[in-house]
Amino acid sequence: MEDLSTWASLASPLLSLATIVYVFLTAGSKKAQADIDAFKASNAEELQVIRSSIDGKSAEIERKLEDHAVRVQSIESDMKHLPDVKSFTDLRLAVAEIKGEAGKQAEVVNGIARTVHRMENFLLTGSKAA
Repeated sequence: MEDLSTWASLASPLLSLATIVYVFLTAGSKKAQADIDAFKASNAEELQVIRSSIDGKSAEIERKLEDHAVRVQSIESDMKHLPDVKSFTDLRLAVAEIKGEAGKQAEVVNGIARTVHRMENFLLTGSKAA
């Protein structure tokens, strides 16, 4: 029992000393926590304004993305109706062929026009020249 009393008398000042050190070390954290709480309270309104601004911009960005999606979809649907490279090349060759045929037809029509002109002159002047 004496040993227990001796240990208790030694532990009591050590426990008091540890408590003093703990209080000394944690006193600054209470002040820091009070400062943090004051900062949060003073800036709560400012944070709310920033959050509402972000929410407004988020909605605007989402609306713009939807608009772009609609535009891309309309462009894709228009692109489906356009000819591809092979079709365009075939079309260009066909047009060139038509131009060639039209040139041949123009020569034939010019020949017929000359003949009609000579017949008209013959009919108008009569057989005087003959």
